[in-house]
Amino acid sequence: MLGRAAGPGLLLSRTFRAGASPRNVGGRSSPVGARGRGVRNTFLRDLIPDSGAAWILVSTVAIGSIGTGLFLAGGVLFYTRVVHLSAAEIGIGLSLAGLAATLAAVPAGALADRVGPRQFMVGLHATRVLFFALLAFVTNFWQFVFAVIAVTVSHRVAFPVNQALIGRIFEGHKRTQTMALIHSVRNVGLAVGAALSSVAMVTDTPIAYQLLILGNACSFIPMMYLISRLKKYEKPLPPQEKEGGPKVHPLRDVPYLTLAMTSGLLLLNDSLLFVALPLWITQHTEAPAVMVAVITFVNTVMTALGQVWWTRWTKDVTSAARGLLASGVLLAAATLVFAGAHFFGAVAASLLLVLGVIVFTAGENLHSAGSWQVSYDLSPEKGRSKALAVFHLGETTQDVIGPSLVTGLLITAGPVGWLGLAGIFLAAGGGAKAGVRWVLHSRRMGTVASAAGTQ
Repeated sequence: MLGRAAGPGLLLSRTFRAGASPRNVGGRSSPVGARGRGVRNTFLRDLIPDSGAAWILVSTVAIGSIGTGLFLAGGVLFYTRVVHLSAAEIGIGLSLAGLAATLAAVPAGALADRVGPRQFMVGLHATRVLFFALLAFVTNFWQFVFAVIAVTVSHRVAFPVNQALIGRIFEGHKRTQTMALIHSVRNVGLAVGAALSSVAMVTDTPIAYQLLILGNACSFIPMMYLISRLKKYEKPLPPQEKEGGPKVHPLRDVPYLTLAMTSGLLLLNDSLLFVALPLWITQHTEAPAVMVAVITFVNTVMTALGQVWWTRWTKDVTSAARGLLASGVLLAAATLVFAGAHFFGAVAASLLLVLGVIVFTAGENLHSAGSWQVSYDLSPEKGRSKALAVFHLGETTQDVIGPSLVTGLLITAGPVGWLGLAGIFLAAGGGAKAGVRWVLHSRRMGTVASAAGTQ
């Protein structure tokens, strides 16, 4: 994250230094100072919504992410201290929920295409109010399984449909920029929600943990209202397609599915940051354990500040494909830096970890920007929510195999395992770029065949 924001952060520091220098030379404004102010203003504008629709979306995400932060921080404690579930029971319930969410993603996308993404999201948030309210009052394992499947499915199906909704309002680079702004706001909201949850943890009573979950449930009520207000900003539905040429289901669209899977491999960065790296730092380096918190903080803050900036490098499909390749290279480089921390003392290892998270964050955020661009632009206008749901199956796959893969590869194999992960990132970045070319080629061939069939 820091790496991604290092560009604007460095420019900002230069801006302040330029601003401290004399601004008027011979009665004219210093061009260095003017340029610095322009860079600063551009960077700040990236973080401020510039339209009514953007303000509504940002407000919706801010409210929802604070509620989600409450739940994520206190959910496991609720399961163990209030419902009295074992770690094994929690793991089984969450695994079943993840499987159910995977199976539900594409049908949910198809339903969103039929009723419209905005209407779908309003209805989805209404069900989330109910499901989280039910979760707050479960008392045994089977009630927990039912409730956690419901809340997980409703959470997982929301993202691709929300992306489709944003695409109905914004076009081109503005669409990706809005996705990035929402991502930044979500990070801040999650941090705020996690901080607020500390009150329940200090109190440490059943009602306190229940209030965390009910607080999350309540957050979806204003979200329903805000999303309903987006109606006036939506573009009209695409016209009905003419009957004729065969329609390829996204799960049978091999080029698009390949792109989704290779992009999903790049998402191993998530398991690396939150699962493997804390274990690596505490068990295989001389760095103090506090470095786990340091790198997480750096990553979160710099993502919040810099995600929008990185969309400048992925303004169209071609540049986004290059961005996916570059993200693989950066993530591979970061893994080698993290591995190097194993061979040095506490101070040097800590410095390498900070350097690694800078490079890592650059790759992570460049991948986010690139995947948002290609997943939308390469999906059909008719049936887009379903196609985006298929694309996000790559993310779901990472959720399933990522933690065990990275821990087995990195913690068990040691520095050699990091070389293996670097190879995976390089292959995934190259595969994603090749996947974009393959999808574009298949679309062109499909267009030519369709045109020939009408002659």
